[in-house]
Amino acid sequence: MSEQMRVAVIGSSAAGGWGHDIDRLFIDLPGCQVVAAADDTETGLAETLSRHGLPASSGFLNWQSMLTATRADIIAICPRQIDRHAEMALAAVAAGARGIFMEKPFVRTLAEADAIVAACTKADTKLGLALVNRHCPTIAAVNGLIADGKIGQLLELRARGKEDTRGGGEDLWVLGPHVLDLMANFGGEPQWCTATVTTAGQSITANDLAPGPEGLPPIAGDAITATFGLADGCTGYFASVREAGFKQPNFGITLLGTKGEIHIRPDHIPQAYFRAAPAWRMNRPYPWTPIGPEGLNETLSEVGVDRSAERASWGRLAVADLIDAIETDREPETGMFAGLTLTEMNTAIYAASLTGHRMTWPLDRTLVAAALTHER
Repeated sequence: MSEQMRVAVIGSSAAGGWGHDIDRLFIDLPGCQVVAAADDTETGLAETLSRHGLPASSGFLNWQSMLTATRADIIAICPRQIDRHAEMALAAVAAGARGIFMEKPFVRTLAEADAIVAACTKADTKLGLALVNRHCPTIAAVNGLIADGKIGQLLELRARGKEDTRGGGEDLWVLGPHVLDLMANFGGEPQWCTATVTTAGQSITANDLAPGPEGLPPIAGDAITATFGLADGCTGYFASVREAGFKQPNFGITLLGTKGEIHIRPDHIPQAYFRAAPAWRMNRPYPWTPIGPEGLNETLSEVGVDRSAERASWGRLAVADLIDAIETDREPETGMFAGLTLTEMNTAIYAASLTGHRMTWPLDRTLVAAALTHER
């Protein structure tokens, strides 16, 4: 790294907090230094200044004032609630930020996503999303196994949410980004989508849509089944059913090939497992072998692993990737276009269910908007 990036962090202890503590990812990270912090409560601001070792003069109770007063290279948008993500990102671009690091989910609507992509493109501002599971070194090993033909031809990708009390629409928006991002990473960009969203077994209508918790856009449904045609020729599936079982075993994505399969468990160590047979071959047992950063590792275990520390290490890799993207003028691995794709996938699921028609890419914004508002 050739220079020291000045970082300003935004949180909201009143609404959305500091997300998954993503401001902490910048502490002692080579190549950057936190120089200012904004929080909307005095207690939250004091705690933030303390953990970053900053003086009171570097703290702001208004994030707009911080952007005006502080010339920062990177703005970290940390609140878990996403209703102000777009406003904050656009303001950061206007303030001259070279980079933005943002908690997921990205934004609420296609209009917000399009506005951010346009603004960042015009200003050459790089935006990275905290989709930390993609930055786990195991994912690179999984890509290597696929390239080496370990699972043969990739046919299907099957993803599920945590399927707890949030199952359905909330699960799609809150946990869906992790598995849908991996789906697009392994299978290619979506080309079309068909979907069914139901509540108590009945298909939803646009009148059922209502603002979700944590600043989410209008959502509905306690069950979702969606199918995506992906650019590399395979098919992706996403499903979430409210209270469908133990949340953590459900949450993940399985890659099904002609010769084997790989199952990925977000936020876990081991994060992935390999089975040397296709899913439908059951004539004899085929064990699951853990996958680690170096590839297949039969001895890899979760015993003694600090999952929070591991996850934070992936987050720091995501931040480091943003810094490198700024310095080398490239798109971050989980950047604004990844966020746009996720927003499109979520929106397409609802539009496909409401219209009963397949949604195709590039998504027709007018058609999608009409589907979401037709009966409201």
